[in-house]
Amino acid sequence: GPPRRSAALAPRRVRERDGEEELPPIGEGISNDYLLKPIQDFTDSGIPRGGFVGKFARNLPVMRLKEALASRLGIPTDGVWFAVDGRDMDDDKTVGENGVLEPGPAARNAGAKVMITFMLADGIEPGAVVERRRQQHEAEERAFAERMAREMAAREAAREQAAAEAKAEAEAKAKAQAEALAEVAARQRAMAREADQCTVRCFPLGMTEGQDVRTTRSATVTELAQQVAEQMGMRGATGTLVLTFNGEVLPQRTTLRNAGIGEGSELFYYWEG
Repeated sequence: GPPRRSAALAPRRVRERDGEEELPPIGEGISNDYLLKPIQDFTDSGIPRGGFVGKFARNLPVMRLKEALASRLGIPTDGVWFAVDGRDMDDDKTVGENGVLEPGPAARNAGAKVMITFMLADGIEPGAVVERRRQQHEAEERAFAERMAREMAAREAAREQAAAEAKAEAEAKAKAQAEALAEVAARQRAMAREADQCTVRCFPLGMTEGQDVRTTRSATVTELAQQVAEQMGMRGATGTLVLTFNGEVLPQRTTLRNAGIGEGSELFYYWEG
């Protein structure tokens, strides 16, 4: 009797119902239109729900079709299984040799297809899934590296800011201490100058009318003599102004302190030469 029509023949309306992806033709000569239909749920896997369609030469072993699909899915060839009507296909045989009724010219013209179901072996994932996971992993690593870089930059900025603040604080403290020391030194100098000040009464020798001269105990007799000469209006006089104290002529290089002269001391002067 006439050959039994195999359930592997699928009408073209499958393409209209579900999204399909067309693969490049495989082989030359008389070819079968085929539909590779997944029997697993491959949501978000890059595999179209409607499967794959294309043309496959009748004289080629099923392995060639499996290689094409495996290449498209990015998986090993032995990671995918083919079946027709629930029977596994022999990869080394052609579609016809696997007992599948191939459509004749009229059926091919009508759009009949050889329908083959496929599933992936355990542990096998489509390349799109693997690639998406790889990209996600890389994105996570990049995000982690960026976060670490930001945190490191923030820590470094905080460290630099803390160092700058510590330096500014140390400089301000050192400046304040220097200013305090300078103020103390200035007060000490002022006190020393004040303590060094004294007023002596200077008389021309043999006279009872004298004038007060404000000087310092650290001044020398020569310096006091110059003050007396200026204060008495005798700056341009010739000779040497000699100072005496307690009846003794004062050596010119002696300081008033060493000479025992202090506040209220009375000195006499005269010109010599």
